[in-house]
Amino acid sequence: MKRLSASAMAMSVLLCGAGFAQTPPLIDGAALAGPPPAADSPQAAADRLAMHPTTGAERMAQAVADLAFDPWLAFRPALGADFTAGRFPATARVLTAVTRALLGPINGAKDVYDRPRPYAADRAVMQCDTLPENASMGASYPTGHGAAGWAWALALAELAPARADAILQRGRDFGESRVICGYHFPSDIEAARLIAAGVIARLHAEPAFRRDLDAARREFARARPN
Repeated sequence: MKRLSASAMAMSVLLCGAGFAQTPPLIDGAALAGPPPAADSPQAAADRLAMHPTTGAERMAQAVADLAFDPWLAFRPALGADFTAGRFPATARVLTAVTRALLGPINGAKDVYDRPRPYAADRAVMQCDTLPENASMGASYPTGHGAAGWAWALALAELAPARADAILQRGRDFGESRVICGYHFPSDIEAARLIAAGVIARLHAEPAFRRDLDAARREFARARPN
């Protein structure tokens, strides 16, 4: 049995806390993402070169903050200090549904491709925290953190179109923080965004999800009438 990655465990904890069980995948994440770059390919070499980015102190601090698997914390810079689950309960249902729908496709792709993490070969890539010697390597491709950040951003951009640019930038940065920290390769992020977009598209075919989106739009309109 494969061990869950930290992102998958965080997804499971978030969903269990919300009273949800995992459901059959809405899409085939492995088929949509396709395989990661072959280990001896130019793409894989480019991935490895990208694992030592030069980053300023402010961006590094944001990458450390992005270790938290929490949409409310992640998107507060784009949506304001009052962006909380208590203030936006309908939005909370949307974000939980998005997270729930990602779990199966992401884990399915991880299980099929089982790509080693960047730090499995070079622990020097770790920049945001210290990896214990007995830490689980997990699977790198695709990233659950990156998929969630992009899927949350796509959903929130629908709910607050006036803030779409800032929301989408925040979703992009949330995924790229995984490269800065050393947890994932850039191609892991690219695959995650494909899966995130596929999941969001598929969720729009679900009447319950559309109803929750409509309720969340009204919620945002009341909270930010101008």
